[in-house]
Order: sequence, then C-alpha cells, then structure tokens
Amino acid sequence: MEDEPAWVQRLREGAFPPVRWLLVAMAAVTVVGALLLWAEALHLRWVADLWEHTRRVGVVVLVPLAMVVAGPAVSLAVWWTGQRDRRAMARVRAAGDTVDLYLPVGTPTIREPDELPDPAPTLWTVDAAGLRGWTGGSAGPVHELPWVRIRRIAVATRRARGSDEDYGVWIDTDRGHVVLAPRTALGRPGTAGAGALRDVVDVLRRLSEEPAARAPKPSGESAVLGPAVRDGSSGDGSGGERPSRDHRQGDEP
Repeated sequence: MEDEPAWVQRLREGAFPPVRWLLVAMAAVTVVGALLLWAEALHLRWVADLWEHTRRVGVVVLVPLAMVVAGPAVSLAVWWTGQRDRRAMARVRAAGDTVDLYLPVGTPTIREPDELPDPAPTLWTVDAAGLRGWTGGSAGPVHELPWVRIRRIAVATRRARGSDEDYGVWIDTDRGHVVLAPRTALGRPGTAGAGALRDVVDVLRRLSEEPAARAPKPSGESAVLGPAVRDGSSGDGSGGERPSRDHRQGDEP
C-alpha cells in the first residue's frame, strides 16, 4: 500500500536490499581502525602521556580495536543471514503460493511450551490462510498459524530497566501465544525497533481482516476473526474488558 513505509513494501515484494554499500562501509571501518592502531603503535610515548594525564587510554586503544573487530563481524553476520534467508525464500517460491508479506524474524522465537516446537522458522509468510513459518532445510512450512486460530495481534512489551520496552509482535492463539521478533529487511540481521514493530502489527491486522471480510459468518455467531475477538474481548457476547495494546512477557495472554 502507498501509505506503508518503503521497508514494508520491500517485504511485501520479497525484495532483498542491496548489501554492497554496507559491506564497503564495514570495510572502511575496519581499515580506519587498523590505521589508528598502527598510528598508536608508532607513538607509544604519546599514548603513555595520555594515560598519565587523562587515565582514558583504554578508550583510545579500545575504540580502534572495536572498529577492527566490528567490520568483519557485521559483514559475516550480513552474509550468513542473507544466505539463510535466500534458502528459505527458495523454499517459499518453490511452493508457488501467493504471499502478501514476507516477514523475516530473529531466532529463537518466544512461544508457549509445545506451541511451536523446533525447528524455529527464520522466515514467515503471510497470505489469505494465515502465517506460515519456513526454514531453508525443509521443503514445506515447518509451522502454520491460520487466521482462524489467531485471536489477537499486538506489540509485545516487557519491563526493562524501569521502563516499558517493545520487543516483538505478540500473537494470541487458541492454544497460547507466540512472540515474533521481526527483522526489517530480508538478509539483514538487525531486529525491528519500537516504531517498526507497530508498523508490522498494523500490517498483520489489516491482512487478518481481509480473509475475515470474505468469509461467511455463521448464523447467530460472530466470525472467529472478528475485531472483537482479536482485540481481546471474550467473543461470547459478554462484552469482556478490552486489554491494552501490549502484552508483557509472562502475563496471561
């Protein structure tokens, strides 16, 4: 949709962002760090004087060292994540299903016992039937979360360092709950921040409503995917209390 962020549109298309410039930047960081370490090795007296006057020589030495380590580490993580996602994507495309959203996630997935046994998916696809979890090692989806089982989708929140922290997408099901840690791009290891998590929740809610709108409602009953059930009311006509947008880890779903 036009009002969605560019990264969400890329996930809808299943597009991998280019990594060339990221790898070039990481190579530059590594080179700069190595040059700084070399310069410090040639000027040990200056380093000793700095230690004597400021006691911050550790920062001077550790920052270039961190740059030397971070460049290859990030590059390796990007390469490994890209290979893993491409293998999973190849499985999805071989299945030939119509996909509305490709949602890469960090692992492990947080879930209720026995809700999603291993292997943990690295890529979820979203379509008219629900969510399907994929790995590169299985020809078909390793887990499925049909819309008919999903009761509510919200931003997962936990208490950390005295404040609330958004950390994933909370999915209430008829058997418990699942928390996914989405990534904002295929082939990239970083997980989504608070703003991106809200975008993912909004997209999933919209997609969940599309099959519900098309499905016929049973006589005298609300549809399983109706907004009242998904938002947390009891669904039995009692008008149960509507919970907040977020769930905290450890709360009852």
